[in-house]
Amino acid sequence: MTGTPRWMLLTAVAGLLLAVALPTAAQAQEAPPAGQPPEAAPAADSATAADAGQPQPEAQDATEGDEADTKASDDLAEQQERKRDFIRTIFSWGMVPIWACSVILVALVFERRKALKPAKIIDPEMIERVADLVGGLKIDEARQASEASDTVIGRAWAQGLHEVLLSDESIGEALTDATVLAMKPLKRNLQALATLGVVSPLLGLLGTIVGMIIIFTQIAATGGADKAQLAGGIGLALFTTAGGLIVAIPAILSNRYFTARLTGIAEQAEEAINRIGYRYRHALAESKADGGDKAGN
Repeated sequence: MTGTPRWMLLTAVAGLLLAVALPTAAQAQEAPPAGQPPEAAPAADSATAADAGQPQPEAQDATEGDEADTKASDDLAEQQERKRDFIRTIFSWGMVPIWACSVILVALVFERRKALKPAKIIDPEMIERVADLVGGLKIDEARQASEASDTVIGRAWAQGLHEVLLSDESIGEALTDATVLAMKPLKRNLQALATLGVVSPLLGLLGTIVGMIIIFTQIAATGGADKAQLAGGIGLALFTTAGGLIVAIPAILSNRYFTARLTGIAEQAEEAINRIGYRYRHALAESKADGGDKAGN
């Protein structure tokens, strides 16, 4: 030991200490912190990184809910705007003539429906009563029966039978002339219905043409237009044509209906006049035959 140099001894001791200390330090660096599992820290770091790059579920749901509410409010506002556009179009200047025609049409239909009730024009019981009296050559009583009937044909026949009593006019011609004169006022306003049926679609077409002229003039002034806006404007302009047709179709049908009713009443009156004329001639022939027989006797 005495012969061994001191520096060699110190070197051997230092090497021994380093050999023991270096592995311990390495193990200390690799060991996890106290109270934490060995791989918890890397998992937490990865979770933190994932959370930093992706929104939380609660925040994502809230964002989607806000977007849905915004879209619903936008849709509701768009629907309300469409309704306002529809109402403005219906009551626009182009629809004013159509509305006027529709009001006139309703008034005429109710007036003609009230005036052309069959019970106010002709009475079948009165016709049978007059035919029986005329067949018995009781012309004055037939006139009274006709006058007692509160119908158009009854009043006309009363006037015709009165002419027969005052002159030698044929009973058939007298009743026919009186019936024709009485039926003329019943045709009142039927021509107006026919005119509405012709004019209303023309007014609607005029409104559509004017509306499209205005639309294309605005497009030319602004230098272009969106396709949706252009289609919407043309669709609104076509409302006047639709309105004209909506008025024209009932007007034409009403005119045909009331004309057919008048035609049926006129045919019924004509058939009754022919029957009355036949019975009157037959009664006259029998009366003359009876008079000739009495004179021969």
